[in-house]
Amino acid sequence: ANFRDLKQWYQRRVRGHSLSLPLFRICVTMFQFIILVVFVILGLPGSSAAYNSHQSFTALKFGYDKTSYIQFYPDMSEMTEKFSLCLWIRKLQSGRSPCPFAYKNYEIFMTDSGYYNRLFGSSSLDNVLTSKFTVPAGTFYSYCSTWSLASRTFKVYVNGKLVGTQTTASGRKLQTGGALVLGNYSPGTIHHFGGEMYNFNIYSKELTPAEVVTVSASGLCTEIPEEVEAYRVIKWEDILKLPRSGTVTNFIDRDPRCVSVAAAAIEQMQAYRGKLEVAVSEKSSLELSLNNTRTELVKVQRLYNSTLEDLVETKKDLERTERNLNDTRSDLENTREELETTEQELKNVTESKCPLVKGNLTKWDIFYTPPYYNKTFTRSLYQQLRTTWDEVSSRLFGVTMSDPLIKLIKSCGDLP
Repeated sequence: ANFRDLKQWYQRRVRGHSLSLPLFRICVTMFQFIILVVFVILGLPGSSAAYNSHQSFTALKFGYDKTSYIQFYPDMSEMTEKFSLCLWIRKLQSGRSPCPFAYKNYEIFMTDSGYYNRLFGSSSLDNVLTSKFTVPAGTFYSYCSTWSLASRTFKVYVNGKLVGTQTTASGRKLQTGGALVLGNYSPGTIHHFGGEMYNFNIYSKELTPAEVVTVSASGLCTEIPEEVEAYRVIKWEDILKLPRSGTVTNFIDRDPRCVSVAAAAIEQMQAYRGKLEVAVSEKSSLELSLNNTRTELVKVQRLYNSTLEDLVETKKDLERTERNLNDTRSDLENTREELETTEQELKNVTESKCPLVKGNLTKWDIFYTPPYYNKTFTRSLYQQLRTTWDEVSSRLFGVTMSDPLIKLIKSCGDLP
């Protein structure tokens, strides 16, 4: 939700500004930091959530006699059509008979020498896989067997490697209701185990070869992967709580490989912790940068608002100026019309004083030519016109304009 809010805030505030690129990089870096924290918490390789290697483990040691065993009746209903059985074995006795476990006698049965590996009572693998079980006595090895009704193939793995297969009858399913005996073929028989056992589990799935490898890849230190753990039905930690017969004891074993793996895991965790501390420091720096960026954006927003207000005022001023210009245009147009009207009136007044025809005078230049001005019959008329024009111009313009009138009269042309 915080990331979504940050994204929306970024889209509203930053898009289109020069600060968008730095802020985008800040957001990406913060996102990478969050992903790093999530992976560390949920399970990076070497983290405590994904790799919790044991420096020691609890195994069972069976006495080498007929009475040392564990017997119980598990619910095998989930495994009738598919199953996988895995455990660690350390044989301490020689011969072909020591039997680490058996379910319903021969329904599932094996010996630590590899001589017997049976499913559904009989097997073509008897006395075939002994050359594959060559781990020396006193050394733990991993054993897994898998099967499904769909594949009809019983597979045997030693230390993660496929060593033998057997095809089962069509439609044959695993029977339920039988006893599972650890440490012997059946209570009181000569096939007593007399060795050590660790991490016996049965899964309601036919594990793939890759999954078989994952349950034994790191030796006794191997943690069961989550994708396989989901199918684990018969669990070792529950077996350790079951009643026992004879001499069956817990013992804590320390494998140097587990210690080295644990040390490597701790070292790796310390490295991740260092990275996390750096990431936290970078997060603080990014938060500071983000706060500074927000402050700058607030300033930019204020400047934008101020500029917007100035633009609004400028627009109003332009509108007022435009109105004044329109008014001025109107006034000028009215003045022009008034001037035209005045010019016409003056022309009319002038023409009304021009009906004289004396001798051979045919032009108005009589009024400004000295020879004609000095004549008796023109002097009084000239003075009368000049007086009339001065009165008119004074009223209209506030000044006398006799001389401009003379020029106007001169332009009138010939008298009629």
